[in-house]
Amino acid sequence: MRTPEDLKGLPLAAERGAGAASALMGHGGGLLRAQVGIHNSGEQAVQAVVEGKAAAAYVTRAQAESVLSHTDPRPSHIRLSTLSLGGVPDTGWPVGMAIKAEHKDLGLALEGALKSMRDSGELLAIFQQHGLTLTAP
Repeated sequence: MRTPEDLKGLPLAAERGAGAASALMGHGGGLLRAQVGIHNSGEQAVQAVVEGKAAAAYVTRAQAESVLSHTDPRPSHIRLSTLSLGGVPDTGWPVGMAIKAEHKDLGLALEGALKSMRDSGELLAIFQQHGLTLTAP
């Protein structure tokens, strides 16, 4: 699969209410809309692929890896790949921590704690424990 057009005619899965689902269904003026099955979570969309009910799911890497890491045996015929669609950042869905401006000390403390966890390898270990890939935003 190189372009969204390669998905034409295939049953697809996406998460209800997610920007990724909107981008997938709106691509090319709705080219893929009729093929997209909407699921209550990204994990359920991935499960549809595992069960053969969908050919592909447009979800976050973490959602896909989480389901695949808990599927025994791990399906060898399922691969993860990237797909760029307008409206969805190529780097994924960033997660951040919002802190009120007057709490700068808290923000600095959180930044320091996260840096310490990354530097010590603890953050990587947490990701690996859950079958996830740690990627930089």
